[in-house]
Amino acid sequence: MKKLSLALSILLLAGCMGTELSTKDKTYNASTDARIRIFGQNGRPSTLTIEHNGNKEKITIGGGVGQAFSSLVGAKGNESIGMPESVYSKDPSQFSNIGSTPFFKEFIIPANAKVNVKNEIMSAPHIFKDVTTGKTTTTYYKCSGGKEISFVAEAGKNYEVIPSSSTNECGVTLNELN
Repeated sequence: MKKLSLALSILLLAGCMGTELSTKDKTYNASTDARIRIFGQNGRPSTLTIEHNGNKEKITIGGGVGQAFSSLVGAKGNESIGMPESVYSKDPSQFSNIGSTPFFKEFIIPANAKVNVKNEIMSAPHIFKDVTTGKTTTTYYKCSGGKEISFVAEAGKNYEVIPSSSTNECGVTLNELN
């Protein structure tokens, strides 16, 4: 019963993760704003942190319960605000090597904001029971604290942050789109 209560508590807290910035209803202005595209998926969330004028906002793409479940069953679509396409946005499935569907979400961010993006990999437990010894081994694969990207957003620029192509390593790469 305690395990069930703990699991439900974790799910409820995970559902509270923010997936929108305060700029979600803002109209893009190339002289005062930049745009950023972040990829996420079930088991491989990306976290975007924006610091601007003393305020700090943090959101997770692929880590909230709704996004994660939708990604797992292939129902989560991309959310574009009109950024230029890239080879990654045209085919996010190239990151689909952990049993869920990757997706991207685009955001307007203020120019001169400090931006930080990181990526994690989390898997379900792998349980192995040795029939000869009766010993059960449970293994969890988790990767966090990998390479993070930090930069200051410039007005009129479009940025894309992509995860590592390998599920054996965490990390992200920053691309500037033209």
